[in-house]
Amino acid sequence: MGSRKINARGRQLQELFKEGFIECVNDDSTTFEKNDYEEKFDWILASQPLLSFISHVETHPTIGTQSGHKPLTFDIPIGVEPKPPSPRLSLNFKAANWPKFRSKLNEQLMLWNNNRLINSALDIEEYTSFITNSITSATQEAIPTSKQLNTNIKLSEATKHLIQLKHKTYRKWKKTGEDSEKQQYYNYKVLLTNSLRNDRKNNFNKLMSSLCQKKMYSDAVWLTVRKFHNKRMKQTHSYNVRYNNVIATSDKEKADLFAEYFQNEVYVKPPDTLPFHQQVIQQAHNIIHGSSNTKLNKWKKITSKEVKWTIKQLRNSSCGPDNIHNRCLKNYTELLIKHLTKLFNFVLDIGYIPNGWKKANIILLLKPNKDKQQPSSYRPISLLSCLG
Repeated sequence: MGSRKINARGRQLQELFKEGFIECVNDDSTTFEKNDYEEKFDWILASQPLLSFISHVETHPTIGTQSGHKPLTFDIPIGVEPKPPSPRLSLNFKAANWPKFRSKLNEQLMLWNNNRLINSALDIEEYTSFITNSITSATQEAIPTSKQLNTNIKLSEATKHLIQLKHKTYRKWKKTGEDSEKQQYYNYKVLLTNSLRNDRKNNFNKLMSSLCQKKMYSDAVWLTVRKFHNKRMKQTHSYNVRYNNVIATSDKEKADLFAEYFQNEVYVKPPDTLPFHQQVIQQAHNIIHGSSNTKLNKWKKITSKEVKWTIKQLRNSSCGPDNIHNRCLKNYTELLIKHLTKLFNFVLDIGYIPNGWKKANIILLLKPNKDKQQPSSYRPISLLSCLG
């Protein structure tokens, strides 16, 4: 800090001090001690507001270190922003026990009172929750969650041996302080770097050779792709978001800001002024209130055969907030088909859609070459309930 001879980096640091970007923690205790010589060589540098949180700065004995620098400790009483767990589940369908799933599903569905009348919106909500909870319970019982894929390379025996030699030489160098041990340590470090590079090349070549022997659209290919870019990994948005002169920094603030933007700009309902809209509204009013032809008043009942056919056509897409996957629906039982058929017919008869089917997990996709700080630069993808 007080030296007259400084290098380019030191001059840059001094400029930051002059401009007020960085400050020192004021503490007069010495941080270097050797041969009855004491001086303050080590400083704590920080900028506001972090600087105001630093407290209880203490130096400790050198504990036999050769450098003479005292360990320096301090407290920062702040923590990271708590993040709620993701509501989305990643299931390992390859390890699913489908017979157990169907057995547990039937066991749960049998608890419903078949004599109960359903003639209101509240009844539909309760019936929907019962079916959803039954499927969810069977899923938790029979389908394990997938674990994060391990992308670490396989180390060779030579690399493992170099790691041991490097650590052993480092400890010996710090203990004796001899230059020969220091040089040997750096030699091992270079050898280890080269050995790790060779291991990565060998692993990659082995991986490519195995993929060339398989079909392009096989599970092995996409499993490899997910190892390099795992879409299930938690992603963070490091940029601030701006909307209506409001800057969002935390995850909660960003989510609220995106919700406000989509509600005001994207999902706003324009007034129905076209004659066609008026005709549709009038026809729907006539059907509901029974003023049109009696043949139009009666909905054609949905059959179990239609429900089965529709489920078989479902794609294995991502699930919605209820975490019910289409693969679970495809492993249906006759009892589940019976309940779903009744539920869909009640929805049509009463004219009420359950609230859970209107909720969605929204994934934001950044549009090409757009500003990451503007909500309009993102395309929302809504993941609705597969059941609805």
